[in-house]
Amino acid sequence: MRAWRDGEELALGPAQRRAVLAILAAAVGCAVTTEELVDGLWGDAPPNQAVAAIRNHISNLRAVLERDRAAPQVLVSAGGGYALRLPPDATDLAVFQNLTQEAARLRAEGDLAEAAERLRRALELQTGVPLEGVPGAHAERQRERLAQRRFAVVHERLDVDLALGRHVEVMEELSSLVREFPLHEGLAALLMTALYRSGRRSEALAAFADTCRTLDAELGVEPTLPLRDLHQRILRRDPGLSAPTAPGAGQERPSRPRPAQLPADASEFTGRRELVESLVLLVEEPSAVAPTVIAVAGMGGVGKTALAVHVAQRARSRFTDGQLYVNLRGGRPDPMEPGAVLVHFLRSLGVAESAIPEQIDERSAMYRSLLAERRVLVVLDDARDLAQLRPLLPGSERGAVLVTSRTSLLGLAPTRHVDLDVLEPDEALELFARIAGPRRVHAEPDAARELLDACCHLPLAIRIIAARSAARQDWSLAAVRDRLADRRQRLAELSLHDLAVEACFQLSYDQLPPLAARAFRLLAVPQTADLSLPAAAAALELAEQPALDVLDALVHAGLLESPAPDRYRYHDLLRLFAQGRAEQLDPEEERAALVLRMVDQAVATAANAYRAVRPGHAVPDVLTRVTVPGLPVADRADGRHWLDEEGGNLLALAGQALDLTGAHVMVADLLLALDPYLESGFLWRELIGVCRRTVQLAAAHGDTRAEGRAGYMLGGGLLQLAELDEAETVSGRAAEQAGVCRDLPVLAEITNVRAMIANRQQRPREALALHDETIRLADDCGSAWTKANALATSVIWHLVCGETEAAGRAAEQSLTLFRALGDPLGELYALHSVGRTARGMGDPERALPLHEQVLTLARAQGLPAFEPGALIHIAECHLDSGRPAEAVHWAEQAVAASRRLHDPGAEPVALGTLARSRAALNGD
Repeated sequence: MRAWRDGEELALGPAQRRAVLAILAAAVGCAVTTEELVDGLWGDAPPNQAVAAIRNHISNLRAVLERDRAAPQVLVSAGGGYALRLPPDATDLAVFQNLTQEAARLRAEGDLAEAAERLRRALELQTGVPLEGVPGAHAERQRERLAQRRFAVVHERLDVDLALGRHVEVMEELSSLVREFPLHEGLAALLMTALYRSGRRSEALAAFADTCRTLDAELGVEPTLPLRDLHQRILRRDPGLSAPTAPGAGQERPSRPRPAQLPADASEFTGRRELVESLVLLVEEPSAVAPTVIAVAGMGGVGKTALAVHVAQRARSRFTDGQLYVNLRGGRPDPMEPGAVLVHFLRSLGVAESAIPEQIDERSAMYRSLLAERRVLVVLDDARDLAQLRPLLPGSERGAVLVTSRTSLLGLAPTRHVDLDVLEPDEALELFARIAGPRRVHAEPDAARELLDACCHLPLAIRIIAARSAARQDWSLAAVRDRLADRRQRLAELSLHDLAVEACFQLSYDQLPPLAARAFRLLAVPQTADLSLPAAAAALELAEQPALDVLDALVHAGLLESPAPDRYRYHDLLRLFAQGRAEQLDPEEERAALVLRMVDQAVATAANAYRAVRPGHAVPDVLTRVTVPGLPVADRADGRHWLDEEGGNLLALAGQALDLTGAHVMVADLLLALDPYLESGFLWRELIGVCRRTVQLAAAHGDTRAEGRAGYMLGGGLLQLAELDEAETVSGRAAEQAGVCRDLPVLAEITNVRAMIANRQQRPREALALHDETIRLADDCGSAWTKANALATSVIWHLVCGETEAAGRAAEQSLTLFRALGDPLGELYALHSVGRTARGMGDPERALPLHEQVLTLARAQGLPAFEPGALIHIAECHLDSGRPAEAVHWAEQAVAASRRLHDPGAEPVALGTLARSRAALNGD
């Protein structure tokens, strides 16, 4: 990294300062942010004073570069960073790039001698290692990129020299390069050609054999088709391989066609900036060993064609021999035949109609041979499958291919695969504003964003609704938004002339086989955010493997997304489309039966989880008899994982099922079966909403059993949210209904909840009486877990009433019962009660290790609901023992945990403990 001014070399200073200048010089004319400079020097581990160091380097560089100027003119501040303002030819890199671009233009025009001269001059600019001695990640990347670029220019210059008939002159250089890069088939091809033209046919064949052996030994592969074709041409002494005659006076070299078939770039193309830049760079810097192939897949309307055309237009200047484009119509009933596409391409490349072979394999071979000699960009838009694509893929590393498809094109193995998604919110807004007009967006920003939310940020939908808005200047955006509010009519609104979201989706749907089409419709019936594989299998009445095959087919077709293994979801507009098709084609009875099957499976799985979490509990034995076994649940952690994934879906499914006659019975049991997992942080408000509806429906049907069960869960939810008065009323009604139908296991749980409510309302004696009733009911129905839990719960009430010995007996009995049941969660709860008893008896030092053990076990077992209580009691033990500083520490953690878990019962207690601890610490 060196610099001169007026012929005098400048002292640039230390290596890091030269690295800063190198980054700016590589982006000459463009702003480089401070963050980019920091990343370029230090990567992921910058020093604390990185920004200050950058500013210091900039100041010193200005002193060197512009020592006579009052204000910077070369190294200026720009765009949150700095920019180097230099003439176009002020850096050797810029001169190198200009020379190679001139060479490409001259070669395309047939002036090979001048092209070779430009390439030679470009190569002479680089001596030694680029940026030698310059540190940092940016310099390392530049060294690698410039080395690859120089290699590509060397290859290009040798190719031009061969085209000029200079095969003897380049022989030695080619031989040396092939020894240095034995896996590079392009160099091997040039050497074979030079040897053949020099009358050394046997050596050319030997060079091919050497390359074959090296490829097999190093990579286990055969040569690509272009090299094998060259080998065959040498064997048959193809006249086309003869050395060209250099054009002389009065003789013109015929120019070959340069197709320019790319569609116009969309003037309103918006967003995806990082993706576009990375793809343009990949296309412009072709691979040294194989054609660059970029595959862009995604659902209909997501903008695949727009992206491919935009990238191709950005990179077209690098492909001086032309650009080929074809719409393969893969999403239509009449896709293009690859043989017909090859005829079109061969004509475009200058092949006479009479010379085009009849057989598709021969056409494909001719196509690849022509592209092997040219720098051509090929855009294959809307491909149906790999069979349609395979004959159209070149074999040479000189060109590049952009493929778009609604399917994932398994087996293509592209250089880069892009699963294109919808636009980000800000990108969607920018696209809308470009078409509808920025003033309208500025006037109604909220309506604009709500409109885009209704379009689900799908580019096709945005273009349509933006164009309609632009055509209706007298309409407010709020009015347009309101027309999209009806989900059932939304797809009909998203159409304009020949553009329609629904028609775009229909093309993909029409390609599905009957089983996949039915699955696509029916899986949109359940109103869940996503679907697990087991849930989908239950919905479709299939075993998991056949269901997986169908789901994978839908993902492959771009009609379903798979955000994680064995989980599936619809894009919102695709869900609307699928639901519309289901309403048209699938009977209402079949759709209702699907929802009930899914509820059935959920009840069965929740019952399995209940047994794993609460061994010895009677509730699982009194749940509705289901028709499926449900998913196996190994332990509490397994059940917790299931609920974490499915909790929101289960409540949505339960709410949907309540619209079906008689389904409240199954929903009540589903809610009851979820009881062991309803800890702090659950979707309590959503649960309460479903519980209220279930209670109302059960009451309307005179179903005391379902009303009691849903009422129990409603009361428990209200208790969690500290809505005590309503919780008491609801739980009292639930107890009455459960008593009427002798639903004893549930009545016992309701009674325990009522005891907790009484305690929260400062009625400990009533709480103890209800506790005694809970134990009696638990004995009557044989629910050992309920009894152990009630004993542990009663400890605090005994302590409040001054009954320390009774509290101690209850805690020890609870611990014994939970250990006999083999329930680690219950044992944890009982340990908590034993600790409370010890502290209640005035022995905080004995209580402290018990509460510390509870905290450790809760964290190890993934039971965050126990953390606030354990932390509060640890703080209280320290406070009772005269250690206020430690008490403050633990009380602060208790407050944080209760807020993190949204535990309204624990937070005020934790705050009270913290206040007392701080007061003790301050001597108040």
